[in-house]
Amino acid sequence: MQALRLAFWRKPLHLETSSSHSLQHGGDDAPEMVRTLGLFDLVMIGIGGTVGSGVFATAGLIASSYAGPAATLSWLLAGAGCLLSGLSFMELACLIPSAGSTYAYAYHALGELPALVAGFLLTLEYGVSSAGGARSWSDKLTQWMESQLGVQGPEWMKPKDSVVDLYAGLLMAGSTAIVLCGMQAGKLVVNVVTMTKITVVAFIIVVGLANFDAGRISPFVPDQSVVEVNGKETVAFGWPGVLLGASASFYGYIGYDEVCCLAGEAKDPARNIPRAVVGTILGAATLSILATFALVGMQKYTDIDAEESYGNAFTSIGMDWAASFVASGEVLTMPITSFIGFMAQPRVQYAMAKDGLLPATFAEVDAKGNLFRGTLLCGIGVTALAVFVPFHVLWNFISLGILVAFNLTNSSLLFVRASNSTNVEEGEAEDATVKRSQGAMIAGYLISSFLAAFHWQKEVVASVPLSATTDISLFDSYMRTVGPFTSTFRAPFVPFAPCVAIFFNWFLFAQMDGMSVLLILLWLLLAVVVYFGYSRHHSLAFQQTKYQQLAQN
Repeated sequence: MQALRLAFWRKPLHLETSSSHSLQHGGDDAPEMVRTLGLFDLVMIGIGGTVGSGVFATAGLIASSYAGPAATLSWLLAGAGCLLSGLSFMELACLIPSAGSTYAYAYHALGELPALVAGFLLTLEYGVSSAGGARSWSDKLTQWMESQLGVQGPEWMKPKDSVVDLYAGLLMAGSTAIVLCGMQAGKLVVNVVTMTKITVVAFIIVVGLANFDAGRISPFVPDQSVVEVNGKETVAFGWPGVLLGASASFYGYIGYDEVCCLAGEAKDPARNIPRAVVGTILGAATLSILATFALVGMQKYTDIDAEESYGNAFTSIGMDWAASFVASGEVLTMPITSFIGFMAQPRVQYAMAKDGLLPATFAEVDAKGNLFRGTLLCGIGVTALAVFVPFHVLWNFISLGILVAFNLTNSSLLFVRASNSTNVEEGEAEDATVKRSQGAMIAGYLISSFLAAFHWQKEVVASVPLSATTDISLFDSYMRTVGPFTSTFRAPFVPFAPCVAIFFNWFLFAQMDGMSVLLILLWLLLAVVVYFGYSRHHSLAFQQTKYQQLAQN
């Protein structure tokens, strides 16, 4: 019982927002990270981490295989789904303006073990996926050198019959070197490359719309049909295809939460973080929708090449120079997604190490406010992943981790609102009962919404009424309580917005293959083993409990 109590010990808000509670390097004189990121920097980080991975990688696939010209609606729906989860990130980032994102929110709302699980999930989204992005960039680079320059790089850099990829390793090593120089150098790189990326996408939009043919987008919503995608038959086009396209395009928005992970280095986070998250999602949605609309207007959706969509489209209308420009721009700007993901990873490790869940070295801040040792160790590990691990079998696994992390954030907001609520009509005893019932309903909704999303995929909707009933009960309970006054951003439509976001994320989760689900379960099991094997004995909860026992004696 004591172990479980520690595992679900929740970190008080005054410790979340304090910089002097670190178990590893306590004291007010310890160096701290400097708040140097303004609103523009945060928006550039958000857009740099999102735009490109969706526009270049999935727009052609969605248009050609899932939704046709209605792919623009898919991007719109996915953006709305992201904004629902984004509301939770915005409120919690204002409440807890420190490094760690979902990890910090889960520690305050759900407990220590869920927080460690969140840290492991964020490692998939940031560190591991940055290595995977480097491998994808390596493929693009070698194709570009051959098609645009007519040359092939040294074979030893990327042997054909080997998993070794030194191009990817070189990218991650370079990213590590820049991050080691500090946030000033990092944000300069992000701002310059992200603006370049926006320029490339704007070029696609302007030139594409200038060669737009309305006849190519008719019918806008093609008739529903059964098509083969990745070796499997699936129902596509029509409105089912729009929904399927929304599921695929959702991953083109992932990265906006990196803004929240860097809240500990943001100037005036209560003001700038919500604006940066909204700006990132709206900016990514606008660029993705317009670029996709330009694509389907340049080339009939049935002729779009899913792999080289924009280059092929420009070539089809006799604009080879534009195709070369876009291909070069993609190769030049694609690395920024990996760079930003890697830049966020040491911040997660820093937050976890400050609380004793990771070794002390990850929490060390040098005299200039940089996480030098943690970044160096992380860089070595991520570079090794990029060099030796083929990622084509891991992307769904990483996506599952991101979806679970998003739902931890949405759940954290529900629990924070429930914990901070005060019953207007009754006394403290009744208030405690209300809080317990709200917690039970939140847990019940997480389970029922997962079952509803899973059964929906199988065209069985028996559990949907149960999920809806739980949501309505939550709403009724929240309406009978009011939270304390707060001057920070407060998400609207709670609990409906986070509940819908949770269902949407489970809906995407249920579409994944069984092997990826097994991998994510093993990853979560590893997190539990690390917690009970190491973290629990060094954690903030353990130290707080020990201090309380000494005080009582």
